[in-house]
Amino acid sequence: MEFGDYHFEHFLQGHKSQLEAGGIPPELWGSLYSKLMQQVSDNIIVFGSSCRIFRTDVVTLKIRNVFLVDHAWTFRPLHARAQLEELPQLVDRMKSLLDIEGDDECNESVGENEITSDEQERLKVEQQLQASSNSCELRLCWMRLHVFGCPLIILLAAPLPRLESVDARLCYSVKENNSVVDEILQKMWKYIQTYTLKYKQEMDEEGLPLWYIMDEFGVRISHSDTPNVRVVPLYFIPHNAAYSVIFLIKPVADEEICRDFADHVISREHPEWRDFLMLPWVEIELEHSGRTMDMLPSESTQKVAATLQLIENLKEIDYVEVSDWRNADVIWLRRHFHEFVQACEENSGVLINQFPYESCITVKDLLSAILMDQDSEDGPSWYQTCFNLYTELPQFVSHYLRRKASGLDNTWIIKPWNLARNMDIHVSNDLGQIIRLMESGPKIACKYIERPVLFNRADNNCMVKFDLRFIMFVTDVRPLRAFVYNNFWIRFAINEFSLHRLDDVDTHFTVFNYTDDVKVLQMNCADFVKRFEDIYACIKWSDIQSKIMVVLRKAVEAACRFDPPRGIAKNVQSRAMYGADIMLKEILATLLEFNFMPDCERACRYYPDFADTVFQTLFLNNINKDKVTEI
Repeated sequence: MEFGDYHFEHFLQGHKSQLEAGGIPPELWGSLYSKLMQQVSDNIIVFGSSCRIFRTDVVTLKIRNVFLVDHAWTFRPLHARAQLEELPQLVDRMKSLLDIEGDDECNESVGENEITSDEQERLKVEQQLQASSNSCELRLCWMRLHVFGCPLIILLAAPLPRLESVDARLCYSVKENNSVVDEILQKMWKYIQTYTLKYKQEMDEEGLPLWYIMDEFGVRISHSDTPNVRVVPLYFIPHNAAYSVIFLIKPVADEEICRDFADHVISREHPEWRDFLMLPWVEIELEHSGRTMDMLPSESTQKVAATLQLIENLKEIDYVEVSDWRNADVIWLRRHFHEFVQACEENSGVLINQFPYESCITVKDLLSAILMDQDSEDGPSWYQTCFNLYTELPQFVSHYLRRKASGLDNTWIIKPWNLARNMDIHVSNDLGQIIRLMESGPKIACKYIERPVLFNRADNNCMVKFDLRFIMFVTDVRPLRAFVYNNFWIRFAINEFSLHRLDDVDTHFTVFNYTDDVKVLQMNCADFVKRFEDIYACIKWSDIQSKIMVVLRKAVEAACRFDPPRGIAKNVQSRAMYGADIMLKEILATLLEFNFMPDCERACRYYPDFADTVFQTLFLNNINKDKVTEI
């Protein structure tokens, strides 16, 4: 069984891990290889009420067959609106796939993916079947469509700025009429699936998830708690495209093929969460779950083992680079360092720019676990209520539903545990979407700040969201000794703030220098403070900054309360620099997150002595009070 130069052995070499992860039986691999190479489109076949197709050209499908389903649309959710607005033909196809009737359709129609009980499905099938068969084979009917001619859309540009939104101070009470695009964006979460492609690029850019919707056949496959088929994605390297693979998991006779919508790793690891994971399709009362509270180097020439951009910007420090950290005075790395015991034994005088177990504050879910353990179920006042969806989904759902019942804002920002630069981050008030986002990787859900303090951008006269990046230096943890760099960085959104379009990157995100540097508004902190006090004449920035210093110290103190691995470990050889992100909520400072090895390119560009200040503060105990403030 060979097709040109790409043999079955090549297929297994490139795809075996996917085949095994998807649970595709080995006896089907040969047939799957053959159909992929020949682009056989005999998958557009269904039985039962989903497609309502009954023809005379009936074929017999044996249990050992495998079928391919094409993907009608592949995208990243934050780019979805832009693609829909740019491609009317895509809107038309999504309207057809999602059973949306027209521009004025605002009420949610009963779609083909409505969940019914197995008994109801059985009765529907019995009413539609004209005859039955006693064999253990599935009798199916042909539906002729050009599957492999469907367009595949990937990674178009993000939306341009929109200046038509209302003032943010009124946004919490304003509702926008649903458009067809809005309805597609809301309803698609009942249908779309996800897979992740691994890239060998930047260390925090590996594995960004893609979402897709199957074609007209695939979206009509109904749900069952006792499915007879599985549907799994497969990325086929020769075609540089993904397909969904359908295969039977039990003998079928004269019945509709059904899959389990919640068939994924989360449901297998947490079978007790099934009711919660089915919430995007089935509403049940789940309000009553709750959260359970749980030796310094000399001033002489420094030997530095470094992989960090900062070393190239040192001007006052006399240093030489060494390749082996065992011969170094300072280990200054961008990657994670784990050999602390070895460093103590083999080079006891070396200083390391990391603490053991500092991931408890630099990884989002671990920081949340520490801070949400304080005070109350809602956590400290200076940190937004946060849930680890991978371990606290029932508690989150209960909290969400209680807020909904009380008429409180229910907008949440969903973040992956350990990615930066706005990667795979979503803002949503839709419980179904939030639950589905878990399928693309572990997430936390933090209460979104729906009424942030805003700033007037002079370049477009919009009142926009902003956040502040502070650089924090920690030289000891028990007792805590920490400093903050006196200059900070401001990151601005682009569009007028509102809660109308939660998928609008230019409204809700502030980091653009990694995607489109043209959108970045550059402003030093002194100019920002002057402009801020002009906008808010009754507020003194010094009062706000003092509150920010208190928040930063409290956050790190929280991580020092616990013994490792839950908290940061004391280590006389360790020092660390963190990027701390802060937002203002009604003039109160709110911590967003800490970042491991923050990008300091802009700091070095604005402040030429920044790298020297970092080195002197961390490794030489040379504290310049004009440049850093102890907290």
